Parts: sequence; C-alpha cells; structure tokens
Amino acid sequence: MASTAAGITRRSGSNCGPHHRHPRTLHPAPLDVFCDELILRFGADSTDGIAVLAVHPTPVRHASPPTGDRVSLWKGVHLLTLGTGAAAMAKLADDLRTLGREAFIYLYPLVTMDVTRRRLVSLPADVKPGFGPPNQFHHIREFPPADFRLVVRPNFDTLYSTAWLDLTDGPVDVSIKDTGDRYFLMPMLDMWTDVFASPGKRTTGTGTQNYTLVGPGERIEDPGDSTVIQAPTPYVWIIGRTQTNGPDDYKFVNEIQDGYTITPRTPAAGKAAPSVQGETDEPLSFVNGLSAVEFFRRGAELMSVHPPHATDFSVLARIADLGLVPGRPFEYSGFTQQQLGDIQAGATEALEQILAARTSMGRRVNGWSIIDESIGVYGNDYFRRAVVTVAGLGANPPEDAVYPVLAVDADGEPLVGERDYVLHFDADALPPVSAFWSVTMYDATGFQTANELNRFALGDRDRLSHNADGSLDILISHTDPGPDRQANWLPAPTGPLGITMRLYAPRPEALDGSWEPPVVRRLP
Repeated sequence: MASTAAGITRRSGSNCGPHHRHPRTLHPAPLDVFCDELILRFGADSTDGIAVLAVHPTPVRHASPPTGDRVSLWKGVHLLTLGTGAAAMAKLADDLRTLGREAFIYLYPLVTMDVTRRRLVSLPADVKPGFGPPNQFHHIREFPPADFRLVVRPNFDTLYSTAWLDLTDGPVDVSIKDTGDRYFLMPMLDMWTDVFASPGKRTTGTGTQNYTLVGPGERIEDPGDSTVIQAPTPYVWIIGRTQTNGPDDYKFVNEIQDGYTITPRTPAAGKAAPSVQGETDEPLSFVNGLSAVEFFRRGAELMSVHPPHATDFSVLARIADLGLVPGRPFEYSGFTQQQLGDIQAGATEALEQILAARTSMGRRVNGWSIIDESIGVYGNDYFRRAVVTVAGLGANPPEDAVYPVLAVDADGEPLVGERDYVLHFDADALPPVSAFWSVTMYDATGFQTANELNRFALGDRDRLSHNADGSLDILISHTDPGPDRQANWLPAPTGPLGITMRLYAPRPEALDGSWEPPVVRRLP
C-alpha cells in the first residue's frame, strides 16, 4: 500500500488513479478518489485490531469469509472491519435479545416482500387474480372478493394491475397507453418497500408513456424513446391502480388495463417458478410464524441479492454481531441454545411491537392515526417501514394517497361490530382531494369480511344521501339500518374493526393538518 496522508492509506494497483471509474459504476467513488479502496486506519499499525474502514464504489464480495479476529461487513458502498482484540471497544446495548429485535425490525419488510413475490409469481397466468409469471401485468378485473387474503387492506376504489419485474436478465420496458384523463397510479417498489418511481396522473399525466427499467449498477446504451428508470433492487413490484367507479365501470377500466404492457428487452430463458411449498396464501401469516433462525436465514440470503441502502451502515454494523452480514449466509451453529433463545426472544418482542403499533403510529387526530410523513419512502425509520408493511404493504407516498386508520371512537374506545356508529362530515369539511376519497371496512387483521350487500367501502363516487344542510353521515353497523338509510350504510363484521379512510391526491390542507377527519360517534 502507498501512504497518501497521515492515517490514510490507499491501495496501489492498476485500478487506482485520479480518473479511474470502477467498472459498471454510474457514479464516482467517494471523496473524488477513483480507486477501488480508500482505507482509513486507526492505531499504530495495521495489526493492532482497532478499526479499519474501507469505502468501495461498488459492492465488494469476498470469495471466502475473513479469517482471524476480523469480521467484515460489506454492502453497496461500505465495508467495515472491526477488530475484536483487547483494544476493541464494546458496543452499547449489544446483548443478543436487543440485536435480535433490531435485526427483525430491519429485515421484516424485505422478508415479507420476498414471500409476497414468491407467492405471486408461483402460478401460471390467469389461474388466480393477481398471480402469474414475472415481467407481465396481471390484472384484477373486479374488486377483490370477500375471501381475498393476498394483500392487507386492499382498496375498493381502483382496479389493480400488478407485476413483478425481474431485471436479472436485463432491462424491461413498461408502456402505458393514454388513459383518456382517467386517474391512474403506477408506483414501483423496490424490495425494501420504497416507492422509487410513481408514474400517474399526478406526476406524469395520462398520455402515452414509455419507461425502461434497469437493475442496480446496470446501464442501457439505447433507450430509444423510453425514459430510463434505475431500479435499486433487481426485483421490482408494480402495484398499478386505475380509478374505478363501481362495478358498472369495470368494462371501461378493463380496456385501460389492456393498454398497460411489459416487454423484456432480453427475453429470459424459461425460469422455473419459485418453490413455495409450505408457504400459505397469506404472506404476513407465514412470515409472522417463522422462527428467528429461519427468518434471519432468509434475511441474510436476501441481502446478498438486494443491496441495503447507503444509509443503512449503522444498523448493519450492529446486526453483524448476530452474523447477519450482506453477502454471507446466516451461521447460527456457533450460538448456544440459550443464546438462540435470546435471539428468538428479541424477534418475538419486535413482532409484538410492530403489531401493537399498527393503529398508534403517526398523528392521532379525533381517534384516527394518520401517517403522512415518511411513508412510501422511509429512509432510516426502520420501525415505521415495518409497521406499514403490516398495516398496508405497498403504501404510496402521501402526495399520492393518505390513509387515516381509525383507532378509537369519540369516547376513546376501540370500535367493535356489536355497536353502531356514525361518521359525520360537515358540508364544508368533506375530505379534500384532487382525485377521490373513500372509507373502507376491514376486520382487525386488515381483511374484508363477507356481508349481505357485498359492500366493503363507501366514498364520493357512490350514490350517497346527503343531509339537507349538505353534510354527510356514514352509518357503521353490523345490522342493516333499513332501506331509507341503506345507501349510507357501511356493513361491519362482528368483533374488532379496522376502518381505513383513503384520500387520493390529497390537497395541501389534508397534508398540513388544516383539515382533520371527524370523530366517529357511538349511536345509542
């Protein structure tokens, strides 16, 4: 190595130089030093076991694990090597239970996304709504039935056009024909649940659009008339939504859906669908039932395929003590049974905290919980990312949609189907949106339940009956209130309720708190 400054050493070699750009790298290396590694060294010499930090412009994969007392942590842009000799300093709160809890929260969205992906691409096209091979749109032509359990809190305002993109064989083209001014939204999620692109009426309009998606670190020489979108992970989930004004609108919307197409630029040699033996149709139930060992085994495997974010350095440094290192399998054989029990206890605690926070996260307004910050794109708020995974996997950024979730009634009591309620909007306080709004009924787990009207939501496109002063009452009850009030009846199942309001393209007053959803009052 050649010395460059006090405490800084640069590896010498043919790849080092002031103008070197690492192969397949779209951006310069950190600190404007275009070489494979920049090493900051602390201590008297290279063997004192204090700390070595290496910054890499691209992922660095070791052919075999490091030897001796050095533990390597690598990711898309950083490699941290910590000595474990006498001079190494202990981490704060580094007991296995705490680390197990932190690791579970961090990896929960990634593992859940993968199980969801595997389930959705496991069947041939047209066998089951929303299922089918990757790199094809699979349209849901009608609102989900009562027994739909694939995604929590499905909406009844739009028809879904979903697709899993597999970019491992090369770029994929996504085309959208003119929707005739009909509202649509085509969010694209990476495997960590971030919406990294969201074509739609709000952002790109409703005219014909062409996009080419390329995998991380890849580039395309001739995109043609397409807009190139760089995907953060090699698998991408598109959860397309097209405004649907009830069953009478299905035919029109289905024609719009047929104008959504996906074309791989390099046709893949027929890949076998992933094996999902033992996995259920409800990804959340499956993930929540995994042991900590199996959960972390999957998480470690997935991190080798889907690069963690550049800002994940700190959490990766901590969970490395569990053996969770991107690019390396989770090795648990070195832990004692007591230690494995501590790790399991941490994972169990994390899941309990995630589930408990479903209706308590965000601003609490009139009994509603509103998450209108750090949703859709989460940064380092790993807990919020995990809670939204449970509460509504595939959630959009607030500029596209806001989802107030009802936690308690006007008396501070949780809502149950055995009681009757009313949701009253003053005439000048209806949900402020540029698109449309709705209120949807779910059970406590976030799924719809069969009812005599096959009605799961009410909103501004329904034939609601307004009061003489222009105000609006939505009745929430398990029993039919009778023909005179049935138009405004939102049927409820028995037991705990999970009511969600949706505001599509919310106006500024819905985002800045000027408008608040009203309280839900219990009827005598």
